[in-house]
Amino acid sequence: MELDYEAHLMRYSMELLDQRGLSRETYRAYFNDIKHMVVFLRERQAHIPDRRTVRSYMLELHTRYTRTTINRKLSAIKGFFDFMVRQGSLTMNPFGHVRSLKHRETLPVFLSHDEIFDLIEAVTDPRDRAILELLYSTGIRVGEAEAMQCADVDTASGFIRVTGKGNKQRTVPVGRRALDAITCYLKGRGIEDPIYCSEPLFLNSRATVMRSRSIRRVVHQWSLAASVAKQVSPHVIRHTFASHMLDAGADLRSIQEMLGHASLSTTQRYTHLTVDKLMDVYDKAHPRAKER
Repeated sequence: MELDYEAHLMRYSMELLDQRGLSRETYRAYFNDIKHMVVFLRERQAHIPDRRTVRSYMLELHTRYTRTTINRKLSAIKGFFDFMVRQGSLTMNPFGHVRSLKHRETLPVFLSHDEIFDLIEAVTDPRDRAILELLYSTGIRVGEAEAMQCADVDTASGFIRVTGKGNKQRTVPVGRRALDAITCYLKGRGIEDPIYCSEPLFLNSRATVMRSRSIRRVVHQWSLAASVAKQVSPHVIRHTFASHMLDAGADLRSIQEMLGHASLSTTQRYTHLTVDKLMDVYDKAHPRAKER
């Protein structure tokens, strides 16, 4: 029996959008993950993947991706085949027996104060400067920056409205430098007060919404121009925001709210970043520390 994977994928994509409330970024990732798997099956003429085909596919993933990415792809594929089972097209999920990989705890990469300041100061383009300033000032995700409209920026109150995962909205404070950079960029587009404008906040060269991939490219290119030694992405800037906030004394609950984390345990990943600073303070301040 040959399955019409494309038709099932289109129906499943509607379920993802309508029922699960995934972010645009996650939705696109899941959709592409499933498409990649379908291409793999087509190339091997495996209409219904058996265990041998499943092992071959998982082996290919292991040779190309990190554990985190493999687990995301596996989650997308399992969900897709569960959908097909519910639709009656399959009697069982061929990937149902595959277990997710255990996560190796990796420390978030972040930039020092000098590195992030050098990066932002290197940016000469008004739009790109507004992007970098906004990402560092708020710690928002790249998909959240893509989804923002001009009206989400309240220059008078100093807050932005962010639509995060599951279409949950939150209000996040934004610094004056970021607001100034956004104001300068929007004035170049003829927008004096963004609160009354429903256009996308960031536009590409074709005057359409700037996608996450383009925002990542902008961050990467300016990091090269600024000669930042580390690999810089919007997520690295998000880590940088969180670690710098912790270093400055912000409490975890506030950072959790600003980052849009559902669980405090996710935010706690950043606490280790302040260990070196704590030890430095301890060594300088505690009378017994000097005896070591």
